[in-house]
Amino acid sequence: MASGVTLKMKFDTMRGSRTWTIKNFKPSATSQQVKTLGQAMIDNGSVYETVPVTLVSATKIVTEESEYDLN
Repeated sequence: MASGVTLKMKFDTMRGSRTWTIKNFKPSATSQQVKTLGQAMIDNGSVYETVPVTLVSATKIVTEESEYDLN
């Protein structure tokens, strides 16, 4: 598993809930930047098969990779 940051954004759509996952997300992104991204996804929703209507939640997932010395 590699180190990095993933952003999961959950939206309500006309077909129920849907979660978008964005890998290699900027670790220093602010809450306002995430809200702005969510709004941009809603505003340009016609490019998605399932159109996002409302941003419900956003979660930053930080993954860290460490090796163990087994000698």
